[in-house]
Amino acid sequence: MMKINLPKIFASACFKPAISFCLSGTLLALSIPAQSQSESMYQQFAPIDMIGSWVSVVTEDWHIRMITPPVGNFDGLPLTERAQEVARNIDLEQIENSGQACQAFGAGRIMREPGRLRISWADGDTLRVDTDAGEQTRLLHFDNIPAPGAPSLQGLSVAQWQYAGGFDPERAVLNPGQTGSRGLIRGPSLEMMGGKLYVETTNLSPGMLRKNGVPYSEEAKLKEYFNTLSEPDGTEWLIVTAVIHDPINLLVDHITSTNFQREVDDSKWNPTPCSLR
Repeated sequence: MMKINLPKIFASACFKPAISFCLSGTLLALSIPAQSQSESMYQQFAPIDMIGSWVSVVTEDWHIRMITPPVGNFDGLPLTERAQEVARNIDLEQIENSGQACQAFGAGRIMREPGRLRISWADGDTLRVDTDAGEQTRLLHFDNIPAPGAPSLQGLSVAQWQYAGGFDPERAVLNPGQTGSRGLIRGPSLEMMGGKLYVETTNLSPGMLRKNGVPYSEEAKLKEYFNTLSEPDGTEWLIVTAVIHDPINLLVDHITSTNFQREVDDSKWNPTPCSLR
C-alpha cells in the first residue's frame, strides 16, 4: 500500500480548503490503495454519496413552488419594509421580456425550483451540480478556490465535508478492490462514518427568493447542508437545508429544507430555460 502523509491537523470534524483535514492528533499517515490514487482526497473520503441523478419531491410549499404566486405574496418571509415595497411593485412581465428571468434561478433559490439535479465531480477539488430547471450549473469548490470575480447568479461556493463524530483515520482506510454501486472505492468503515456536505456561497448578484419577485440582494450569503439517508427498501434521499442571510431584505435568516429522491439514471432529464411563469 502507498502511504500519504497529511499535514498537521486539529480537533474538528470537517475538511477545509487546501486539504487541511480537521482531524484529532498530529502528523498522520493513511494507507490508501494504489488503484485509488487517481481520485482526490475529497473524492476518496467523501462521507456521503451524492453523485448521480436526483428529482425534487415537493411535499411542502406546493402553492409557491409548483406555480408562480401572485405579485405581493410574501407570506412566511421575514421581509424588511424595503423588500416588501419591491415585492409589491415588481413588473414580472418586464423582467421576463428583458431576458432576466434567471434572477429566480440563482443560488439563493435554485434548489427550491421543482426539477432534477445531476451531481458529478468536475475535477478532484470541485463538485458540479447541474439543474434542468433554468439550465443552471453550480460549482462547489473544496480546494483551489478561484478568485471571486464579478458577482453572479450562482456566486462563489466553498465546500467542506463534515463527519459524524469526527474523522477517524483508523476507520477510514480504503480497502483495495471494494467498489461502491457508483464506482466509488471505499471501505465499509468509511460508509459507517457518515456525515454531510457544508457549503457557503457568497459573491452573489441580486436575485429572487420567489418567482413573483421577492428579492435578495448582492449582500446575501447562503449556507447549505447536504445530507443523505436511505430507507429500508433502498430508496435514497438527498436533503438540502439552506440558510440565507440578507441584511437588506430579511429581518432574520430565512431557512428552508428541500427533498430530492435518487433516480436510477438521467433518462428523465429535461432542460428548460428560465421562466417566471
